[in-house]
Amino acid sequence: MVPRLRSVLFVCLALVLVILSGCSAATSGKEEATPTPIPPPPIPEKPTYTVKRGLVVDSLSFTGRVSPVIEEELFFRESGRVKKVYVERNQIVEAGTLLGELENDDLLRQLAQSELDLEAANISLQEAQASRQYAIDIAEIDLKVKKLSAQKTAASLESLALDLQVAEMDLKEAKAGPSADAIAISQLRLERTKNSLWSAQVSRDSTCGRTSEAACDSAQASVNRAEADVQIAEIELAQLKRGASPEDLLGLDVSYNKVLQGKKRTEIDLEIQQQQIKTTEMGLAKLKAGVDPQLTKAVERSKLSRERLVAQVENSRVLSPIAGKVSSISAFEGRNVNAYKPVFVVADESDLEITAEPMSSQMQNLSEGMAAVMVLSAYPGKELPGEIITLPYPYGSGGGASLEEADKATHISFDPLDLDIGPGDLVKVIITLEKKENALWLPPAAIRTFAGRKFVTVQEEGRQRRVDIVVGITAAERVEVMEGLEEGQVVVGQ
Repeated sequence: MVPRLRSVLFVCLALVLVILSGCSAATSGKEEATPTPIPPPPIPEKPTYTVKRGLVVDSLSFTGRVSPVIEEELFFRESGRVKKVYVERNQIVEAGTLLGELENDDLLRQLAQSELDLEAANISLQEAQASRQYAIDIAEIDLKVKKLSAQKTAASLESLALDLQVAEMDLKEAKAGPSADAIAISQLRLERTKNSLWSAQVSRDSTCGRTSEAACDSAQASVNRAEADVQIAEIELAQLKRGASPEDLLGLDVSYNKVLQGKKRTEIDLEIQQQQIKTTEMGLAKLKAGVDPQLTKAVERSKLSRERLVAQVENSRVLSPIAGKVSSISAFEGRNVNAYKPVFVVADESDLEITAEPMSSQMQNLSEGMAAVMVLSAYPGKELPGEIITLPYPYGSGGGASLEEADKATHISFDPLDLDIGPGDLVKVIITLEKKENALWLPPAAIRTFAGRKFVTVQEEGRQRRVDIVVGITAAERVEVMEGLEEGQVVVGQ
C-alpha cells in the first residue's frame, strides 16, 4: 500500500510543476519556456496476502421469520354471504370458539324440523317396541300354559291307556271263564279269612271273660269284621266258580268301550294342544324378530336427514380447532366468500419456531437435524441456538397431500431464552456446514484457477513463482489450504 501512495504523490507534484511553469511563461512576456515532460503513469502494484493459520468456517445464511408452531388457516366449506363475524383480530379464543358463520337461517329451520321428525319417529318406534315386548310377555305366558295343559293331557292319556289295558284284560278273563289257579287262589283267600275269624273269636272269648266291657266290645267288633270278610270271600269264590253272567259281560264291554272312546278323545285333545303350541311358538318367534322394519327405516331416514342438515350448518360456520390468537381475518359481514378460501388464521403463540425458504442451491447443503444459529434484527449480536426440524420435499420429510398443498417452508426450532420475541420478527439464520481449527488459509482473492487446477503466485526475495495448491473448506472470506503452502508465505493477489 505504501508504493501506491508514493506514486500518487509523484503525479500530484508533477502537476504542480506544470502549473507553476505556465504562470512563469505568462509573466515573462514574449520569452517562451521549455515545457517539462510528463512522466508515464506508474504501473499499479498488486495486493499481497500472507498465509495464516486459524479457524476456517464454511457456513450459509438466509432470512427467516418467527412463526407459531401451530397455526391454522380456517375457511368455510360452502360459498355464501357472511352473516356474522364473532371475533376481532388479535383476540384470544378457546378451542371450539365460533369465529363466523354464513347466512343459514333457512338451514336452521330445516334442522329444527328434522329434529322434530326424528323425535316423532323415535317415539313411534319406542311405542312399537313396548307393544311388541308386551305381546312377547303375553305369548310366553300363553305358551307356558298350553305346554302345561298338554303335559296334563298326556298324563291323562297314559292313565287311560292303562285303564284300557285293565278293562281289556278283565273282559278277556270274563269271556274265557275262571282258571283253576284263580279258583285255588280264591279258596286260599277264603281259608285265610276263616282262620282270621276263628282267631278273633278266641280272642273275644278270652277278653270278655276277664276284662272290661269296652275291651270286650272292641274284641267283638274284630269278630264282626272277620265274619264279613269270610262272607265276601265265600261270595267271590261262588261267583268265580259260577263264571260271569251276560249282564256282567255287557257291563265289562261297555266299560271297555267307554275307556277306549275316552282315550281317543284325549289323543285328539293332545294333538290340538300340540298344534296350538306350535302356532304360539311361531307367533312368539315373529314378535322376537323385531318391530315393523318401516318404523326402523323411518328413524334411519330422519337421522340421515338431520345429519345432512347438521353438516350443512357446520359447513356454514367456522370454529377454532385450537386455543390461540386470531392473527388474521378476511371475512366481513355482508360480503360473499368462496368455499375453502382461508378467511381466519388462529395461531398458538405459546410455542414458536422459525420458518424460512432458502434458495435451492442452499437447500442442497441442508439436512434435518442440523444445528443453526439465529440472530434477530431487534437484538443484534445476540445468537440463539436452534435446529432444523423439517425440510420441504424433496430435501426432507416435509410434504402434503399434493404438490399444491405441500409445505414449502423450512422449519427450525430455537430457544428464545428470555428475549421478547413474537410472531413476524425477522431473523438471520446461520448454518455451519464445516469448520476446522488451526488450519492454513488464504482469502479467495489470493487463489487463481485455470483449467481445473488451483494455484497461487508466491513472492520470495524479489521474485515470483507459481505454486499448485490443494484447498479444503471454501468459505466466503477464508479458503483452507491443505497442500502447497506454509504459514507466513506471501502470495500475490490477482
